[in-house]
Amino acid sequence: MKPILKWMPLMLCSSLALSGCGLFQDGYYYDRNDEYQNAKMTQPLDLPASRNKVRYQDSMPVPQADSDFSADDSVEEAPRPQPLASGQSDEQPYVEMRQAGSEQWLLVDAAPASVWPRLQGFAVDHGVNPTAIDAASGRIETAQGSMSLRQGLRSGTSEVRCDIGGSKPCLSSVKAYLDANHTADSGVSLAAQPLDQSERVRLRSRDGGWELDLALDRERAWSELYYQLQNGFDAARLTVTDQNRSAGQFFIDYLPLDAGDGGWFSWFGSDPQPSHYRLQLDSNAGNTVVTVADAEGQPVSPAAARELLDAIASKLR
Repeated sequence: MKPILKWMPLMLCSSLALSGCGLFQDGYYYDRNDEYQNAKMTQPLDLPASRNKVRYQDSMPVPQADSDFSADDSVEEAPRPQPLASGQSDEQPYVEMRQAGSEQWLLVDAAPASVWPRLQGFAVDHGVNPTAIDAASGRIETAQGSMSLRQGLRSGTSEVRCDIGGSKPCLSSVKAYLDANHTADSGVSLAAQPLDQSERVRLRSRDGGWELDLALDRERAWSELYYQLQNGFDAARLTVTDQNRSAGQFFIDYLPLDAGDGGWFSWFGSDPQPSHYRLQLDSNAGNTVVTVADAEGQPVSPAAARELLDAIASKLR
């Protein structure tokens, strides 16, 4: 063999390692485009009914489609999944217990597709015997009850509910498990990705005005909005002065963003004063609409309404 040929295998291995093409999964995104596009339909394996349903699942899951759309042969490259990293920060706990009325749940500071494998890990470690598992809807059914997962109101968060052996004891156990294991790399579930797609906070224009649409029922919308108004804003910028839960109203003082930019206030040496607003919550069929009026309930300018609702939306997303 000629000396130059001795280096060819080494050069080939080096180029493959540096390409990050998916041959090595550790440290690289595992590209499965060709596997999905070239996969053939076959009969599923016939596994015994006594199997652990958490451990045996599809190796190449395909989420349920919401329509009859079918891509043609012109599609050359499948899109990569969206980033699903946790939005954790020093101020935001990874898991916290939330409650609205009689309803209890866990708020997790991570997207559902990354929480789903950990929820399955909880079921395995605690001996829960699932009777049905549906990653696309985020449900684990058992003979004693169920666990469910869905996207939180804010982007990159999740909500976990559990009624196995009672809601509070189950949620406490799940919280302890997630707190203890959230730093471990549990991967991301492709089958659970549809849970991350719902947009639950929308700021939109209607009839010349602005409103904030929340995909929440009245109880949840009130609880979440109250929490963010009290904790999400600088007190110098926004303060809750009163509330009327039965009427669905918050009374707030809000300092517009341009109030501290000079103008007439700087000329006379006076401090800018906040404006007084009323937030009105109206709910119907699991959705809540938030609108803005002045303290007496009269309309405000579209620009003022949009700025306030946009500031609130940024805290909810």
